Amino acid sequence: MAWMLRTAEIADAERMARAVSDGFAAYRSFAPADWDPPSFEHELQLLERGLPTPDVWALLAETPSGDLAGHVAIRSAATTAVSPSVEPGLAHFWQLFVAEAHQGTGLARVLHDEALRAAEERGFRALRLFAAAGQTRARRFYEREGWIAEGPPYLLEGFGMDVVEYRRPISSNV
Repeated sequence: MAWMLRTAEIADAERMARAVSDGFAAYRSFAPADWDPPSFEHELQLLERGLPTPDVWALLAETPSGDLAGHVAIRSAATTAVSPSVEPGLAHFWQLFVAEAHQGTGLARVLHDEALRAAEERGFRALRLFAAAGQTRARRFYEREGWIAEGPPYLLEGFGMDVVEYRRPISSNV
């Protein structure tokens, strides 16, 4: 493996927010012309609020030199800032970002599978996520990993572009 996994801490919030911000900036290739990605400051604030809470679980993948190769985060769907849900047993697959240099290496699948295990360990029965409708690479990945679209794309208020909601049951065969 070209990376090492470890639990994310509050001290990692800035690096994670930068990865999210950089990832969202890449959405400009398919986003509406007037779309502005969420700011680094916004993402940093969300992570600084979320990471210290027991509701959030996050995992980092770092290179041997300590660079961030990717990260994943889940939380209860009831506490997410985007479309909170009171559905019992539902986790929100909050973030999965992999640095461009590590895309196609299998890291996304490793992080994904670790998040599924963590969700199961925390007693969740299913997960949901929102993928940008135009983010075809990510959507193909999720579909290969057993995620099912819950309906057609729709405009996610506050995000400014169409998303597809995906769901995935958690099985003990993760």
